[in-house]
Amino acid sequence: MRRALVTLAAVAAVGASGAAQAPGPQRPADGQPRFETRADIVLVDVSVTDRDGNPIEGLSPSDFRLEVNGETRAIESVQFVPTAAPAAAARVADAGVTSNEDATTGRLLLFVVDENNLRFGGGRAVLRAAERLMESLAPGDAIGVARLPDGVGGVEFTTDRARVREALGRVTGKMQSRSLGHNLRLNEAWAYESRDDITWRAAIDRECRGETGLSLDVCVENLQSEAITMLMDTQARTAASIRAIEGLFDRLGGLAAPVHVIFISEGLFVARDRNSLARAGQLAAEARATVHIIQPAQAFFEAESPDAPGLGFSDNEDLLTEGLDRLAGDTRGARHRVAAGSGAGIFERISRELAGYYLLGFEPTAADRSGRQRRIRVTVSRRGVTVRARSTFAFRDDGAVAAGPATSADEAVRNLLVAPLPGRGLPLRVASYTATSGDDPSKLRLVVAAEIGEAATEPATWPVGVLVVDANGTVVASSLGSPTLAPARANLPSPRLFLTSVLVEPGEYTLRLAAADDTGRAGSVHHAVTARFTDVGPVSVSDLVLTPQVVAGEVPRPSPSAPIDTDAVSAMIEMVGGDPSVLRRARVAVQVAESADGPALVASEARPAARGERQLSFGTSMRLGLLPPGTYVARAIVTVPGRPEARLHRTFRYAPPAGAPAPTVRRSLVELDVDRPAAPPPPSRITAPVPLFQVETVLQPAVVQPFLDGLVDLHPPSAAVAALVDAARKGTFEVPDPDARTAPGDELVLAFVRGLSALASKQPAQARAWFERTLEGASDFLGAAFYLGAAHAAAGRDRDAIGAWQIALLSENPGAVYPLLVDALLRVGDGQGAIEFLEEAPTVWADEHARLRREATAKAMLGEYADALTGLHQLLARGGDDDATLLFVAIQVMYRVHIDTGGLSAAERETFADYVARYRQAGGADAALVETWKRYVL
Repeated sequence: MRRALVTLAAVAAVGASGAAQAPGPQRPADGQPRFETRADIVLVDVSVTDRDGNPIEGLSPSDFRLEVNGETRAIESVQFVPTAAPAAAARVADAGVTSNEDATTGRLLLFVVDENNLRFGGGRAVLRAAERLMESLAPGDAIGVARLPDGVGGVEFTTDRARVREALGRVTGKMQSRSLGHNLRLNEAWAYESRDDITWRAAIDRECRGETGLSLDVCVENLQSEAITMLMDTQARTAASIRAIEGLFDRLGGLAAPVHVIFISEGLFVARDRNSLARAGQLAAEARATVHIIQPAQAFFEAESPDAPGLGFSDNEDLLTEGLDRLAGDTRGARHRVAAGSGAGIFERISRELAGYYLLGFEPTAADRSGRQRRIRVTVSRRGVTVRARSTFAFRDDGAVAAGPATSADEAVRNLLVAPLPGRGLPLRVASYTATSGDDPSKLRLVVAAEIGEAATEPATWPVGVLVVDANGTVVASSLGSPTLAPARANLPSPRLFLTSVLVEPGEYTLRLAAADDTGRAGSVHHAVTARFTDVGPVSVSDLVLTPQVVAGEVPRPSPSAPIDTDAVSAMIEMVGGDPSVLRRARVAVQVAESADGPALVASEARPAARGERQLSFGTSMRLGLLPPGTYVARAIVTVPGRPEARLHRTFRYAPPAGAPAPTVRRSLVELDVDRPAAPPPPSRITAPVPLFQVETVLQPAVVQPFLDGLVDLHPPSAAVAALVDAARKGTFEVPDPDARTAPGDELVLAFVRGLSALASKQPAQARAWFERTLEGASDFLGAAFYLGAAHAAAGRDRDAIGAWQIALLSENPGAVYPLLVDALLRVGDGQGAIEFLEEAPTVWADEHARLRREATAKAMLGEYADALTGLHQLLARGGDDDATLLFVAIQVMYRVHIDTGGLSAAERETFADYVARYRQAGGADAALVETWKRYVL
């Protein structure tokens, strides 16, 4: 694998042999050509284009003439193979996810830069123009870069255009003018060696002008030495390039698809050995590589850099272009000379030529089966067309084709890992995340998540292979095993999930993942990875990772594309830093929005957890139940003291199961605290931001007096304490110091008044202790239970408050209990309990609208939308100042009706739009969420 994936020495294995596949007539729905296999057919790639480079379609066998070593052969089959970019299906791509399911032409394009024969600093405009060619390719077409002769800085075949552009931008060229005292040209040096006396004498006359006698002899000897050195240097550069070309084509020999090579070079000097390119041509034919040659001319370099040294290109043109022409002729290509400018027109023409080609099939004779190179010539009867075909082929007949043992699943995975294009047999989707590595601060951990195959409900044990290749084509990690893969979504059919991690240094990588199922199907995917932390001053931050809500005791399982289908989403981020004091002051807030810069719909502060002296992990959960199904962006806002904030984003899809209840909240969603209550709320179809409990409501004299009277009747106080009780009846809660001596019979009364005092001072924990002491000494005084519930509610413990208030219904003042109890039930989402107590005491509300408001909210929680809307419409029709909370409930109920019934009526939509406008005008806290509902409904 390592040998196959080193750039240049391994721009990945490509292409099948030129024999053994006969084209059939099928064209499946995906648009990809299919071929029937026959071992006795030779295939020939032929391009037929018009004057503008457009492929000509519709040719039949009678339009072609094929000759092998001068002998005409019968053409068995002809098929035009279109490779133009297909129309992409409309879909929303998952950001950061790579899949092998997208439609692709499967084309390979390789930019090969012959830096040995490209002068230093040249070729920038040509390489810029190459971007135009990339723009015309299909998203799934793979592009590579090879830099000859050593391959350093190349890119293996990838669909990551940015990586290719970056590699092309680093090309500089290595050839420099080597002046040894004279301005000798290559053609003149060759004239000296080839005994072209006229050209050589002209060079002597120019360079040795004015010299005579011994000086002339010395000048001529120097010129001769320069000529020999120039030829040796030029030939050595060309030989190194040719060896690299041969190695490249040799490694492009394993793909069943043609490879288009864009070869950028000023020339190949082959005058001393005109057979030096023979093997390269043979290897290119076997790899089905078509070479399009871009040759910058002297005028191009003069336009790029007027001060560039003159190398007499025009005088040397025949010598330098001979090798390029031979290479193009042997590889079904053409040479294009860029005289000036960027060569954009040339790349546009090449782009058109890439749109399709013909496969001609013919039956080999006994002479063809020897394995020797055979000359081939293809012509077309139609006028005004350009025909390009390979000049030679070799076909070895080893007798009958033995079926041999079937390829094992492991072998299929290995083969896909070294193939330059993804395999589409088994569906795969891959995402990756950076995480901290722990002990080694110089490295990071690359977490890989892959969905494999179609939806399933049972686990399976399949072979999975992973290969990680760096920007220079070096394999940095590899693995192959057969893990047990469970479905990505525990409760629903889903693809099976594979999770692994790899330690790497920061940088650019290509991750290849291949798998095979138990039926023999195999697939692979190539995923571009930028493995880097986000630096926020002295702190380095990992990627943001999202998973469905994690059940206690389970490990988070990030999935590339499985939607979040739980009530909440879990978010995690990691930090490392050299200064623990700075790290401890870092903060992370996580928000959910419709776009990267959109307003927050849900928000939560992430809580830190130490994972070492210099490492923290931050985690939180956010409820999503109010959001419509769709695509959202989670963003983590990282703040470090003294540094600008950093934002990390992760796109996800929210797809709650049909009929799933929405969560309940106590206040605005952006203030949501999911850590309380610990127990799951009762089923609720909506979320209603019911007002929080206010302590002042239970400390008013009208509420306190009946309870104090009951306590005094049961436990009469002394005269001194009776004065304190009278003050308490009026709202003044003054008591002696707890250490002061009091009569034994006064302790219960004083404990109760001390509880009221603590409650008034916003000290709910102390108040709860005093009320519990009162209950212990006077279990018959249920007023203490009422205020114990108030202390729980003041601390945000609504469930405990509900229990205490249900006991207090038997107290001296039940009319004060019902409103508080109903509100607490609504806050925890218990609509059924609220309805029961509303029906039990319908007259305790002094304001009928207050009772109707709670009844409508409770019915909405139960999903009784028609009854709820009747009450809500009645309340909102009163006019006056709009109640944002009531509008929020009404808008939400109508949104739920829209989801459940498939749409609102025209009149309902008009009312819905009116409520949304009124809510916006009222300055509702959840305006962004309401706008989300509006877009979903309208």
